[in-house]
Amino acid sequence: MGSDDGTEPTRQDAERPYHSKRPHRKSRAGCRNCKTRKVKCDEARPSCRACTLRKEKCSYPATAPPSVSASPKSSRASPALSGRSSRHDTPVEEINRSDQSMILLTGPTYTPPNTDVTDMKLLWFYTLKTYESFNIRAKQAPVIDDILQVKIIQIAFTTPFLMDTILGISAQHMQHLNVPVPSPKAIAHRASAFEGYRKAIEEANPDTYPALLCTSLLLCAVSTAQFREEDARPLYILDWMLVWRGIGLIIELVKPEILLSSGLEALFFRPPIDLDISALHIPPNLLFMVTSLKEGDEDYPNVEIYYNTLKYLGALHRELQNGFSGILDLGIITFYTFLPREFIDLARRRRPPALVIVAHHLCFVRLTNGPWWMEGIADREIDNVCNLLDSGDPNRPPTEWTPFLRVPRTVSRLQAREEIARVLLDDRTWTPPIVRGDAADDERTKEIRLVDDSGRGVSLVDGNGNELAYRGQFLYSLPSRGKQPPGYDVWLNEEDASKATWMDDGGVSDEYMRLVRASSEVGSGSSGLGGSTSSDTP
Repeated sequence: MGSDDGTEPTRQDAERPYHSKRPHRKSRAGCRNCKTRKVKCDEARPSCRACTLRKEKCSYPATAPPSVSASPKSSRASPALSGRSSRHDTPVEEINRSDQSMILLTGPTYTPPNTDVTDMKLLWFYTLKTYESFNIRAKQAPVIDDILQVKIIQIAFTTPFLMDTILGISAQHMQHLNVPVPSPKAIAHRASAFEGYRKAIEEANPDTYPALLCTSLLLCAVSTAQFREEDARPLYILDWMLVWRGIGLIIELVKPEILLSSGLEALFFRPPIDLDISALHIPPNLLFMVTSLKEGDEDYPNVEIYYNTLKYLGALHRELQNGFSGILDLGIITFYTFLPREFIDLARRRRPPALVIVAHHLCFVRLTNGPWWMEGIADREIDNVCNLLDSGDPNRPPTEWTPFLRVPRTVSRLQAREEIARVLLDDRTWTPPIVRGDAADDERTKEIRLVDDSGRGVSLVDGNGNELAYRGQFLYSLPSRGKQPPGYDVWLNEEDASKATWMDDGGVSDEYMRLVRASSEVGSGSSGLGGSTSSDTP
């Protein structure tokens, strides 16, 4: 082939690779995605053509030249953190290659001390996979995914104890999947997370409130590690219940209006509960256990507490009749967040009726198809709770609590979900209803919203006096007209919120703080909560 000027090419010219030289304008102002892929960017705002076609979030570097259409928010965007999977990084087949999307993060305002390659892998793994563990509709609920995958990371870059919590839970997840993670590193992150969390609660600095909210939730997963240890302390479930109740305590400390303004409220959505209907689904033998308590019995003053708690268990029985679903899993996981604080105290005092109820809930835990960090919680704890009330030895005489432990004893020996469900429903012919498809399930998950501990929808009042109602994943601002919209029974206005002083609830908040303090002081030999439960014997 001849050259443009008609002269013959030299041998050296022929050996050079040919590159087409199309005329184009040199620019360093392209978006990050185009720069990463090394393709030409048309620099359109707010999204370039390439990102629009690929349905990716378009972001420009902070050094981009001033533009009338560019918003201040886009000028603060930071370089993307891109996760590329390899067998060296994640030798786990469960990790889907399609998950390797680019995640855009706001630049950190501080660099975590002693950060190394392991920490970077832990952070990458959280943004790639672990964040899905806190969303029953991962990749189908973009609002919640964005909070877990992006917003929490942004907050963590300004609060070390939240970053330690994230790295700690990511380490646990990788270890669960048999991905090597140095144990000292994982334990150190967990201990630092509890220590920083404790100090932040005591200081009550509003700047750390969003981080406190995130950490209160994530620590529920971090603290499950001890359930799966060979030398796990019996009845550790009684400590774990307190961790879940800690979420409500932190929300009261932070105040509900701060939760609203933080943009994190979707993390705390729960399934609504009709307690009147749920009461009709309380197992008859458990109802008899409570109603048979007579005046003079030590637990007679607690009858109302036990009955109110059984309503929440009835809600799980009612939901199970609809079959296995994400709604059921979420109800099982968040069960302890609803329970009366007096019940938590009775369980930690090891009162027999309370322990029976805990054993029955653990049966549902074995039923759940929930996240990885829920695995193994009930495997030994059902027997641990039952053995405190009854030896389980057929050669020894039964106790007065033996009849109420029949279901937990049976479930502890079963593996198949359908068999467990039949025992819980006391119906040997039960089969899961025919699955109606994703569309039907999507309709049901829209019912999940911010609810109070009575299972009723919550509305808040903002600083301008506008009533705010939650519906599904969306927030509606309603003009104040002095009445509630249909379906929302509870109004929590600014005056009511100010009365919610979390330190006034007595034993639960004190016990929670002791538990967090003990966990922050634990040495390298522990991976769970420190401290111990009350040792009152039944």
